Amino acid sequence: MKTLRTLGTLAVAGSVLALLPVGSAMAAGSGDTTATFTLAGGSLDVAPAANAPLTNGAPGAASVTGSLGAVGISDTRGSTAGWVMSAASTTFVDGAGSVSTGVSYDSGAATGHAGTVTPTTGGPTSITAVASVAAGTAASGNNTASYTPTLTVSLPASALAGDYTGTVTTSIV
Repeated sequence: MKTLRTLGTLAVAGSVLALLPVGSAMAAGSGDTTATFTLAGGSLDVAPAANAPLTNGAPGAASVTGSLGAVGISDTRGSTAGWVMSAASTTFVDGAGSVSTGVSYDSGAATGHAGTVTPTTGGPTSITAVASVAAGTAASGNNTASYTPTLTVSLPASALAGDYTGTVTTSIV
């Protein structure tokens, strides 16, 4: 008899549990989860051409001009900081000791850009000391730009015939 009463109690309890909707505990309340992540910033880089043979000068030429080749800028910092490209040149010298009297850098208009940035040019700029030659403004997020600058090396009337060499250093901040 006691066994039948126990079985009856279990049957009633099982029936009550079977009537409860699945997930009824979830319906009693809710909660929010704040999800977060970090987007890492990269770097700001400039890649000038390694070598640039300028146009050879005619006898007595006051200057020599030529392309410095492609200069690429890559900004993966993911910021709105923009960038400024600068350049500086050594004096151009030949083996006999003749030297240039000035060096001018003209980035020209950007030959391309991607992302959100407005690339600008500084126009012809003396780079016998470090000088700003181009900039990227109104930047937002990652961006790239490219230029094909022109270099003009001024020579004195007393310049000697010879093979002249100089170094142009391009930097970006």
